[in-house]
Amino acid sequence: MAVTLVLLILPIILYVLSSTLSIVKTTYTHDYILQDSLSYIEAGKAVYDSGGVPTTGTISSSNGHNLSNITFKQSVTEEVVNGVSILRFSVQAIDNGVTIYEISTFLGPSHR
Repeated sequence: MAVTLVLLILPIILYVLSSTLSIVKTTYTHDYILQDSLSYIEAGKAVYDSGGVPTTGTISSSNGHNLSNITFKQSVTEEVVNGVSILRFSVQAIDNGVTIYEISTFLGPSHR
């Protein structure tokens, strides 16, 4: 009777464990994407503060994470808000051609 009970409960326990590990892996992946996106935003802000303009283009994720299918795209667009020309610096995380996360910031009056 005890063996039968264990054989019935064991698959349920293994399924719950597998589901939990899958959720944890997904959460860590999203965390790495957020961290990389924020680091690219901060690097762009630092370049702008030192008098330059952040670069635009595609960046491969190479921060030591296992995100080989994730690429990051940086872009700078000029916008006019209340008559003041400012730059919007955006970073997109792209997974197999689909944007899965995007963050942007304003860089203030243009240095140009």
